[in-house]
Amino acid sequence: MENKTLIYDGVTIKLVEEQEQLQELMRLLSKSTELALDLEFDQNRFTYGFNLCLVQIADESGVCYIIDPFAIANLQPLFELLQNAAITKIIHHSNNDILLLDKMGCNIKGVMDTDVAAKVLNYERSSLATVLKEEFNIEIDKSQQSSNWNKRPLTEAQLQYAALDVIYLHRIKAKLVTEVEQRGRLHWLQEENELLEALTYTEPTNPHLKLRNAFRLNYYQQYVLKELFAFRERMGKQFNKPAPYIISNEALVELANNPNTDIHEWLNHTRGIHGGLKRARNEQLLKEALLNAKESAKENNISHDYPENRWQRPLRTPETEQRKEELTKVQKQIVETYGEYAARLIITQSVINDYSFTGQLRCTKKYATAIVLATAEEIGVSLPAPVLKYDSNS
Repeated sequence: MENKTLIYDGVTIKLVEEQEQLQELMRLLSKSTELALDLEFDQNRFTYGFNLCLVQIADESGVCYIIDPFAIANLQPLFELLQNAAITKIIHHSNNDILLLDKMGCNIKGVMDTDVAAKVLNYERSSLATVLKEEFNIEIDKSQQSSNWNKRPLTEAQLQYAALDVIYLHRIKAKLVTEVEQRGRLHWLQEENELLEALTYTEPTNPHLKLRNAFRLNYYQQYVLKELFAFRERMGKQFNKPAPYIISNEALVELANNPNTDIHEWLNHTRGIHGGLKRARNEQLLKEALLNAKESAKENNISHDYPENRWQRPLRTPETEQRKEELTKVQKQIVETYGEYAARLIITQSVINDYSFTGQLRCTKKYATAIVLATAEEIGVSLPAPVLKYDSNS
């Protein structure tokens, strides 16, 4: 885009795509007390992996800065700003943004999540568009929601859409946090924000076993599937395409199920295969990966038996049903007191099920623990001392 400055709803939108610009901007923004923040990223939609595409920051003065990480080699000045706990970062639904930043080596501090604030206030729907409509009667255009943020140059429509995610956040935060405080729930919000800050990015364990029908394979086939999954990841990186675009999940499991199939025939008669994989060189790489997987399985004496007890529902007893009934009563009272959607922050069905089968009340939030115990006492339900899982230093 040639014009790097736009105006939208009275807000100036500036595109930042040079290292010197970023450094100067960080010096300016470091003087702020509150910043609105959002990230645009691609998570295996158009390209391989979980990648940052844009950073949007709006300050209190009515300026929105859109930082292009593709054009700026060193984002460390930005990370230092985000790690400054003295500056509040207003974000709406921050989970994935925080995980991506952590993956990139940035441990953001000072988070204020307005999506969580809406949930604390018992919003049925807490999306940014819903909050803007309900609180300010502002409707935003979501036509760029599925935009490919990897493409350059960015269009004016993309820049305006990206700015929409931050330019109203100061107003939203001011209104919602005031209402949260009036209801005496500010400590809920503070603890939820601290939990969000503690999120860390980790790669999933055994992702190959999460593919549909992978559990139906025997141990040998699952071993082969793991190697094929790793091969597909390597090819995804090479083509810079999401791995399932290279070989579909269904086709990958099918190949593991029939590892002695003719690869050339399979590649040319199977749906969901990227054309680039059919090139002679890549076909040979697939053959070698499959052969190596089979030889390794043989060397390691991998069994052809099928896994037993893949997943067994815990045994129900009169005791487990009684515990479930008692904690469900507590949940119903919490819903009545705080509202259905706020209650979901306090107690979930998984907590109830876990208590039912283990007899242990596992709690991760201080405020929620206090509410559960107080509600139980109020309605005459006897609960054991909770197993506390939250940080003892917090």
